[in-house]
Amino acid sequence: MPMNKFYILILLIVFSSCKRNISNESSAEASFIDFSFFGDDRIKIDSTLINTSKDEDFKAFYKKFNYETAWNTKEHRDFIINEISKAKNEGLESKDYNYETLKSFETKFEDLPDSTIVKYDLLLTSSTQLYVNHISKGKLNPKKLYKDWDLEEKKVNINEILYDCIDNNNFSKAIENCKPNHIIYKKLKNCLKLLQQFPEETTYELIDLRERIVPNKKNKYVPIVKKRLMYWGDMVEKDTVLSTVYDKKTQEAVKIFQARHGLRPDAVIGRSTIDALNYSRNQRIEQVVVNMERWRWFAHDFGNHYLLINIPDYSIVAVKENDTTQTQRIVVGKDTRPTPILESKISNINLNPNWTVPPTILKEDIYPEAEKDRGVFRKKGLKIFDRKNNEVSPWSWKKEDANKYKYVQDPGRNNSLGSMKINFPNRYSVYLHDTNHRDYFAFSYRSLSSGCVRLEKPLEMASYIINDTTKWSLKRIKDTTDIKYYYKLQKAKQKEIDKINAKILAKNPNFVIEKKNLPKPELKTIVIKIDEDVFIHQLYWTAWETDGILNFREDIYCLDANLYSKLRY
Repeated sequence: MPMNKFYILILLIVFSSCKRNISNESSAEASFIDFSFFGDDRIKIDSTLINTSKDEDFKAFYKKFNYETAWNTKEHRDFIINEISKAKNEGLESKDYNYETLKSFETKFEDLPDSTIVKYDLLLTSSTQLYVNHISKGKLNPKKLYKDWDLEEKKVNINEILYDCIDNNNFSKAIENCKPNHIIYKKLKNCLKLLQQFPEETTYELIDLRERIVPNKKNKYVPIVKKRLMYWGDMVEKDTVLSTVYDKKTQEAVKIFQARHGLRPDAVIGRSTIDALNYSRNQRIEQVVVNMERWRWFAHDFGNHYLLINIPDYSIVAVKENDTTQTQRIVVGKDTRPTPILESKISNINLNPNWTVPPTILKEDIYPEAEKDRGVFRKKGLKIFDRKNNEVSPWSWKKEDANKYKYVQDPGRNNSLGSMKINFPNRYSVYLHDTNHRDYFAFSYRSLSSGCVRLEKPLEMASYIINDTTKWSLKRIKDTTDIKYYYKLQKAKQKEIDKINAKILAKNPNFVIEKKNLPKPELKTIVIKIDEDVFIHQLYWTAWETDGILNFREDIYCLDANLYSKLRY
């Protein structure tokens, strides 16, 4: 036998004897064929271990790998285990993805029998698939939690992502692309990091106060307020005395705290400020965690041009090509009629819209009042129409026939929709619009509507969206929605007619001119189609970070605590 062949034979025998001893494994556990003797690290897996699973992605994954182990490269395994170990950075828990078990397997990998390697491989696959699914579209399904959330369900091809990772060694980029790429999600991650750096609160005092704390007065709770302000960094200087006087230095710190929480920075410590002060560090961490989950539900791509509404912040911004082009205050639905979370696209804008009263408002507001006083229809400027569009007298209205009618408010500044309405398809019959309660925008708490979003500067928003300064300049929009403008036109037209008549009479004093009254000016509804793709995103988030400053908003619909309990169940 040639010498080189002899050495190869000796090496094969030694290598074979060093292989893991699988003779002690039961026949049930040894359900694979060991190909590693031939220089291949893959291990054949009994297909019954896979096909009994109810998870189609899991079965498809191993079918692609010909029912062999897929995680044969230590670099790949280490990346996934390390990624799962940092799940808390995404507001998730590494225990959900079997981190300790996977780590234990990897630590002893070189000594594992092949049957255990198979178990490790299967567990690593199922854990990774679950993790990718959660970071891509959330741990929970909002449509199973809420009736008023209408977001397009995300489609995630988990196996394509994993094939890309394994086949192309593209783990870092592929996994990172699964996470929301919006700047607010990234800022929430920073929020979480900042909060975790705050010291653990061993003793935490609540402010139990029913009266307001006003500047320059004494109050026994002022020392606790100061401690909270110093803890959060709003009050930088240490106050060793902690007197009960609500002094100037504390007032300035309270203003900073109030601004961070979307409250009027007036230094008056009322109910809303006290509620915000009573949040602990851990409660704020929980709040950030649930907001990260919501951002996994939201679309990863908002489009090139969109309106982004944050309901708890009472704000709307217009974004085009990553630049913020409009910012306004808004009024949103009250807690009994919350503004729905949805994504849509603007279809048209109505100038001088009439208002057909929706069923909920009819049932809960109009009908009960009308039963007591039929005059409520006139007071609210409502006309009643039957199914043939004939107007019905309010005095003949009967509750038993109420649902047979349509209730309409004519266009006008005092119309409930104001001078403008922005329409977009949705199943809740909501829209953005002007309002006849313009005083609401002066309030810091603006959860006051019946579900629709009211705009602080509706005509400016209309002009921006229409984006046609030739046909629809802001001045023309304002004129079109102002009844005084039409009276002015009528007056000018009458003046011109009178001028012409005067000339006729000057030439023929005996000529009889038939007097004609011009029709009374009225506002007409104008529908303007929007051809450009402008998307609407009505969303809900109560925490974010700006330049290292933590910002929180009141959870106006009381969703945060309940969602956190479900995430950690």
